[in-house]
Amino acid sequence: MRPTLLCLVLIVACAFPSGCGYRTVARDTVSRFGEGKTVSIPLFGNKTYRSNLENILLNNLVDEFSKRRGLTIVERESSDYTLSGEILSYEKTAVSYTGKDIVMEYTATMSLSATLRKNSTSGIVWRGKLSWSQDFPASSDIALQQNSEDAAIQEICRRLAQQLYLKMSEDF
Repeated sequence: MRPTLLCLVLIVACAFPSGCGYRTVARDTVSRFGEGKTVSIPLFGNKTYRSNLENILLNNLVDEFSKRRGLTIVERESSDYTLSGEILSYEKTAVSYTGKDIVMEYTATMSLSATLRKNSTSGIVWRGKLSWSQDFPASSDIALQQNSEDAAIQEICRRLAQQLYLKMSEDF
């Protein structure tokens, strides 16, 4: 019994110092972007039929970068990096129906592509595509239906901005 207990203690003692490998995003951001501390974010292109998506996304990107440490948003002329991209698609599809075949719920999905470039070399630091979906209730009242869709779009853009920041900050 004693050798088993000793073996168990040694395993725990060896595993304890190794930890879980957790690192903060802020530290990763600083090491990933090196000396660069500023980014400019021009208005993304919009290839969809839905107007104003690019403005909502830009506002959410500015909010996301403002909440985080690492890169500060500045004008393009004085920035170390430029984050550009375009909204590729926006779709609204019915996902649930009542017994009378009336739409009860929709799902809105938006996808985008983005590129982060280092301005001094014009080299690509990160490039990727992201997509997010959000459900929202259907309504016979058109104004209420529009408000629900607008709230879903706001949430999609918030989540895409968050995911975009996190993806750019990852070490590959």
